[in-house]
Amino acid sequence: MRFLYINLPLHNINKGDVLCFFMQVILDSSFIISCIRERIDFLTQLAEQGFTPVVPREVLQEMKDLRIRNGVSHEDRVAIDVAFDLFEKEKIKKTSLGSGKVDDWLIKRGQEGIFIATLDTGIKKKIPKRVVIFKAQNRVGIEEGA
Repeated sequence: MRFLYINLPLHNINKGDVLCFFMQVILDSSFIISCIRERIDFLTQLAEQGFTPVVPREVLQEMKDLRIRNGVSHEDRVAIDVAFDLFEKEKIKKTSLGSGKVDDWLIKRGQEGIFIATLDTGIKKKIPKRVVIFKAQNRVGIEEGA
């Protein structure tokens, strides 16, 4: 018996194989920074729920820009530094969304059925599959809607 850890689409599956599905979730900067500030082990929790986290390069650039912007709190700057270290250490997959606004791309991908991890209300209202922070339980999880 083989254990297959796969992302869709399915291929090369034999009778008797045990399938372990991993769904991609695209992480937004608001989600990343808030999880780190709240000391939520979001990467572990996402993995336990069957998610493979993906960080767009555009989100990473957004975070780099935030780090040097005036008016950004010290706590957010530290959270951004921790995030970069964490993503490097955990070898988190990076992807590119394309040209244009990051939020528009996240909405587009969310409407295509990809899970989006965000706290941005404007994005959350427009996508059906989203991962959010449940602060009372200090955890992350799926919030259905839209």
